[in-house]
Amino acid sequence: MTKIFKTDCQLEREKRDRAIYDEYNALTAIEGQSRTRVNEYLMKKYGIHSVGTIYQIRARVERAIKEEEVAI
Repeated sequence: MTKIFKTDCQLEREKRDRAIYDEYNALTAIEGQSRTRVNEYLMKKYGIHSVGTIYQIRARVERAIKEEEVAI
């Protein structure tokens, strides 16, 4: 397997994105939870200015997880 080198910025972004993904899933798993409010909370917490960015982050992490599963 080829070693992939990443910058500190890339590693930090991946860490932040995974935290957002995990927190979103944990919060939306609660019965009756408002996804809109969860998105607003995460945007405020992580300094994100667009709900579309939250969706992009979640999709990016989802793809990365699937790629890891295939690699294993």
